[in-house]
Amino acid sequence: MLYLLVQVNESIKRIVPEHVVSIEFTNNQFSDLFGAVTSGEYGDREVEVFIRREKSESWKKVDNGLKGNLEMLEVLKYSQVKFCLIEKTHLDTPQITNTLNAFDILMNNSYQTLLPQHCTEYNDCNKLYNEIIDLFRNQNVGWTGGVHDTIGKAFVNRIMNAIWYIDPHLSTLHARSCNLPVFFTQLKTYQDGETYNKFYHTSHHKKNPLSQQKLVYLSSSLELSVSQPWANNDVWNQVIPATLSLIEILKKYAGYLTITTTNMNILHHSDGSARNPENDCTMYRIIACKNENLNDIYSQLNYVLLEKQMYEYIDIKQYLPIDIMKRYRFIKELQLTFPIGVYRYHQGNYLGTINYVWRVPENEDELNETLKARMLARIHKELPQYFTRQMRKNVLNKYSYIRKVTPAVLRMLHFDLTGNAAVTSDVISRDIEERLRLILTLADPNIIFDLRTNNGFKGTKFNEFWNETDAYFNEQNLLAVDERRHGTILYMPLALSVRDLREIVTERLKIIYSDPLPFTIHIPSDEWIRLQFCPTNATTTRSMHHTGQFNVKFKVQGRLLRKSSDDAHYCAALFRYLREFCIHYKQWTCLISADDKHKVPIGEDVAVSTGVRNRRSMVAQNSTLAAADHDFTKLSITPSVTFFISIPNEISGSFYDGQVFVSYKDATFEPSNAIRHSTEFLNALNIQYAHQMTPPIL
Repeated sequence: MLYLLVQVNESIKRIVPEHVVSIEFTNNQFSDLFGAVTSGEYGDREVEVFIRREKSESWKKVDNGLKGNLEMLEVLKYSQVKFCLIEKTHLDTPQITNTLNAFDILMNNSYQTLLPQHCTEYNDCNKLYNEIIDLFRNQNVGWTGGVHDTIGKAFVNRIMNAIWYIDPHLSTLHARSCNLPVFFTQLKTYQDGETYNKFYHTSHHKKNPLSQQKLVYLSSSLELSVSQPWANNDVWNQVIPATLSLIEILKKYAGYLTITTTNMNILHHSDGSARNPENDCTMYRIIACKNENLNDIYSQLNYVLLEKQMYEYIDIKQYLPIDIMKRYRFIKELQLTFPIGVYRYHQGNYLGTINYVWRVPENEDELNETLKARMLARIHKELPQYFTRQMRKNVLNKYSYIRKVTPAVLRMLHFDLTGNAAVTSDVISRDIEERLRLILTLADPNIIFDLRTNNGFKGTKFNEFWNETDAYFNEQNLLAVDERRHGTILYMPLALSVRDLREIVTERLKIIYSDPLPFTIHIPSDEWIRLQFCPTNATTTRSMHHTGQFNVKFKVQGRLLRKSSDDAHYCAALFRYLREFCIHYKQWTCLISADDKHKVPIGEDVAVSTGVRNRRSMVAQNSTLAAADHDFTKLSITPSVTFFISIPNEISGSFYDGQVFVSYKDATFEPSNAIRHSTEFLNALNIQYAHQMTPPIL
């Protein structure tokens, strides 16, 4: 592989600026390099080739010109190439040089067939775009008049969008006889046996099926291109028919989706079942075969039916092979050593066919129509019934006026009373129905417990804990102070969380009754403590579980200021570059993350809130969640945290491991400044690297 600095000049004008090009030097000539650089735009011009090693050297001409082999660059260690276009001259009058005017140049350029330039391949979609252009170049097609960057680029983009959209669904289209045109199967990736849109199958995002609206939009956009005048040119006699075929398959599958959607909507809103024995069953008789002609796969079924009475049917599902084609042949070629009757019910929706067989008399005179009718009645009773959504909706709407009956219970009643075998599409509803079905099957009321029976529970098991909790709430001094900078109120919580409240009350009980607590004192769970409070929203169904024993509820602090910047992505990129630098020079780098935390008030007799936590806290029901303003403290200290980050070996590693140093300083007499931070860093470095050399990069 050669890496060359290549430029193209015409007289004193530089047509293609100097840039780096990579190319294989084996079996390649300068003409191949020139064609790759100019995209075949100057194939009819005479060209001189010059090479050199460095810019300080003079250019050396290649005698063979474009026919020269690139191996000379590898042998001579030359890395710079310059192509010079020779100006055209008239052969009849060599002594007179006529210069083309601007009009002639424009006319000559307007007759050249050009294609859009390749784009940078950031993803497989860009790769598809470039391969479509390469396919067009192999067909020697293009646009004249300089419209290749407008009309031509739009046409390539429309083909790319269509192929990219249907690429993950080619097998689905093939099942409906909508095959990709042979012309587009010549794309390089398809020739290699691969696909373009690999992200569709490898990612964890939702797999969206083909959309009828999207297919119509793609086919309409392609029709706009092929209806333009340039498409009638003979050079496009291979591309345009293939594009029309692509439009046809897009429209064909879009029409199929439209018909399917219409039929499903009609079915969903129908008041009658889609399948019933009146229209979807077949029944016929199979004559007997000789014993020596009986196939081995029917031996077990033949033996079982031989033990049955006349018109005593069985379901042959357990005797069918697993393979679909073998199952089909089993039913089609079914023949036993005695006459049998067959009843087949087509369920639809890819559920297969239900098959019943029974013995029948050999003589028609012995046929018993009464037994046959009774048998058919039993078969019809066993057949699964599938009701439409509208039928189920009609039943649910009819009984939805009954109070205290949930939709899940109504659906279960509908399934049990009608025998509907349809499965609910929603996963959560299906889970609820399975649990209800289990409850109704077991018929045991003790397997469930209604928490609403605990509302107002007067048990004495947790009395000591509740009394101490009530005493803790009564001791709190709830004072409100307006925040003078923003005009809002800051709040002081009774506890940060239910777990925090549980620990506070438990510690108070240990002080009173000693540690460990006596066995007569019980500590409730966090969830049971939470249910003793007043509900946050009394209108919700969830509020029925709360007892309201304590006049306490969760509230959220009202002040939260968040500011986003338009340059946030630049900061994220700079921080990533910093981490990559530290990983690259890990053995010489010390990465420190430092910050001053919120100052700690000292000397006040009331609690002070920082006002930076936007979460619910427990407060009394009839009081305001308030706190003293943090600006009115008399004395405070500022904690400074210095974090020595343990640099990982790769960027995906964690930057949250390491050693933490915490120091304190007086907020009034020891303010934070650059010199003080540098001193803190130096002291921390001396401690961190007391027994090893300090890294030179900080």
